[in-house]
Amino acid sequence: MLHQPQFGQKPQGAHLDIIKTSPQYIDDIFENSDAIDMEMSFSKIIKMIKVYMEEVQGMRPDSLPILHPDLNVIENAADTITALTWFGHSAFLLEMDGKKILLDPMLGPAAAPFSFQVNRFSNDLPIAIEDLPFIDAVIFSHDHYDHLDYHTVMLIKDKVSRFYVPLGLGSHHKYWGIAEDKIFELDWWDEASFEGIELACTPSQHFSGRGLNDRSSTLWSSWVIKGKRSKIFFSGDSGYFPGFKKIGEKYGPFDLAMVECGQYNKLWHDIHMLPEESAQAAVDLKADMMMPIHWAMFELSLHPWKEPVERLTVKAKQLNMPIFTPKIGERFTLNTPLTSKPWWEEVK
Repeated sequence: MLHQPQFGQKPQGAHLDIIKTSPQYIDDIFENSDAIDMEMSFSKIIKMIKVYMEEVQGMRPDSLPILHPDLNVIENAADTITALTWFGHSAFLLEMDGKKILLDPMLGPAAAPFSFQVNRFSNDLPIAIEDLPFIDAVIFSHDHYDHLDYHTVMLIKDKVSRFYVPLGLGSHHKYWGIAEDKIFELDWWDEASFEGIELACTPSQHFSGRGLNDRSSTLWSSWVIKGKRSKIFFSGDSGYFPGFKKIGEKYGPFDLAMVECGQYNKLWHDIHMLPEESAQAAVDLKADMMMPIHWAMFELSLHPWKEPVERLTVKAKQLNMPIFTPKIGERFTLNTPLTSKPWWEEVK
């Protein structure tokens, strides 16, 4: 079973030798910058089993409102704008300086190796995969199934110019038939540019792995994306950690910070922020505005599906941090006034 292609491939050979030179690669795995306990003790496993046996109301919405942006507008957009379309969870289509960039495009049916596991709240995508325009770049934050999806990669790979990934993820991509010269791997604090757009691979506090024996064999990251007229931050997955302040000091301020806010629990608090911490992370990053991501599409934790944004709204107001909460599929343009309504309140 583990030889199914969706599991990907661990780094090996000369590729692994390069990875071993990373300061983050210690004792044959990648490590977070701050010491956190990633071991699963027997007592912790028992606690998790008990938690998952609890019944929580409102884990999934009855239905989600999904908007469908005008493809003609996207195809013919001026190169002077920065626009984003949210696909739910952490997936985006970014239009910047005339380029089309996908961020963590998990567009497949399930955030798991097999289609009967962890299904989407809605199979209706804002833009069908086959209707996506030519993609100049795809950026991945790490290799967990709710971010790096084999199904999606196989369907888009022939219409993508290049892939930017943290160290190690190139092994999966090459295994899936993507040419090596289209894959650009970066370590934390590495920078790259393509056609005027500047990228920085920045730290996060998380882990990686797709199978039973590849935990933390690839790196995880956040990303800074800077165009001619705007600069955004994309968190990937992360617990709250001092790295947000370091990123803010080095690359901030940001026009928009898309920050993880969902799939949290006290048992895995080190690797997924609580909503109140997500708001503080945006402050640390020196964001002009924050958008919560990593919610509203998959049931990966044990909180009601709309709880993250409800808690975030309260804390962000206390911190005087503006938040923007578009509907799934809503295309919005930066450097223009952004307003949103609590659309989730109307959804059961």
